[in-house]
Amino acid sequence: MEIAPAIACVAAPIDDEVLFKHLFAPDTLEAVFNEEFASTTGKGVDRLNGFQYALNAKKDLGVASAKIFNGQFRFSPFLEVLKTKGRDKPPRLIGIPTVRDRVVLKQLNKFLAALYPERVPKNVASTYVREIAVDLIGRSPTETWICSTDIKTFYDSIRQNRLLKVLAKRVKYKSAIKLIGHALSTPTVPKNTHRSRHKEFSPKDGVPQGLAISNLLASIYMQDVDEAMTKLGVSYYRYVDDVLMYGPEPIVQTAFRSLRSRLTLRGLSLHPKGSSKTHIAPLSKPFGYLGYIFRLPIISVRDSTVERFLQSIAAKFSDYIHNKSRRLAKFKYLTEDRLKEIFLLELNERITGAISQKKRYGWIAYFNQISDLSLLHRLDAAIEGMFKRMLDFGHKAPSELKTLRRAYFEMKFNPQGGYVRNYDKITNQIEMLAFLSERGRVDPAETLTDAEIKDRYEKYLRHILAAMHSDEGVIYG
Repeated sequence: MEIAPAIACVAAPIDDEVLFKHLFAPDTLEAVFNEEFASTTGKGVDRLNGFQYALNAKKDLGVASAKIFNGQFRFSPFLEVLKTKGRDKPPRLIGIPTVRDRVVLKQLNKFLAALYPERVPKNVASTYVREIAVDLIGRSPTETWICSTDIKTFYDSIRQNRLLKVLAKRVKYKSAIKLIGHALSTPTVPKNTHRSRHKEFSPKDGVPQGLAISNLLASIYMQDVDEAMTKLGVSYYRYVDDVLMYGPEPIVQTAFRSLRSRLTLRGLSLHPKGSSKTHIAPLSKPFGYLGYIFRLPIISVRDSTVERFLQSIAAKFSDYIHNKSRRLAKFKYLTEDRLKEIFLLELNERITGAISQKKRYGWIAYFNQISDLSLLHRLDAAIEGMFKRMLDFGHKAPSELKTLRRAYFEMKFNPQGGYVRNYDKITNQIEMLAFLSERGRVDPAETLTDAEIKDRYEKYLRHILAAMHSDEGVIYG
């Protein structure tokens, strides 16, 4: 490979103290709150959302800033939320910070990203899948060997002391290291846990999941491993805890042993050979990575992932059937016909995915690298079949029902064409109100201020995108 000549003008190294003091100055914290968190509806252990916290935000963030600089700042315990990963699997433990702490963690993430730009993820998972698929074309199915594996309990097993030592090599400002250390040691507690019991939930190791800094800290922890593995003569990909390596068999076997020993030194471990989580075999054998299944030349989706997606769609049908009467009683302005319209609108959007802030959301957006188009036909048939138990729809799918097979092409080649909802095109309160009315989220008799319209729209949008993100997230099980 030809190496480009060195550039004479090299960027000056970042002064981490100056950067830290700027990011955590009282005015900066207040500005970040107003721009990004003032309308948030999420609540931590203090049970305050953005609107409630705003009443005292200026003073409270000023106090927080002073404590951050003198090393006395402490995060409030994170609120425990358990995310299911499927039957017979332990749930993922997510920590929800208070609004104040979300502001602080947001700034801490900016700080780390500035110091470790090379560790900021530049690709989404499906980008790696595309690169891998292209790279494997034309390779010998017998001489090329694949190792697909993953790291056990990745976030929970990261050694905090080692992570802080790694960070200290580049982060010289002690207040910054202290703040990161306090974030790592903050307990994640179940709802309504008494203050006297908080210490029972203090972690001995691990990086709390769900925080703005979680992914970047884990990536920094793995930097030495990733850099070493790329020098072993194998093609190496790691996305969070999922690892894929391929090349000649002897080199792949050596690379697996090397990765295993490097991880052991860092308190991490791989699933052993022979387990369902570790696959080492010729390219001619099917293998899975990031929810995809490679049966080259066909790329499809893992069966369990397909099943969970169908279950999430079926849950929408059940919700409509079982909660129809309750909704009609609660929302007097809705009729049976309007409920049918809203159900179909929301179902269609779940099928097609959506675009928001130039990001593509949804199952079909994530799995846009498949070549197994027959799978989409089978899924469409399954969804159409779910209408057979729907009396309100005459036991058959309506003509307005959208399809995964078309959504696949529209999302991939024509995302601005209108088949996929683009929320970036909703830019003012008039359009927001029209959308909310269409979805039955506004009583026609209501009079809403611009601020109330914006708040209700953003809350509903977060709900929609969270459901789509959950469909994407089933790959991590």
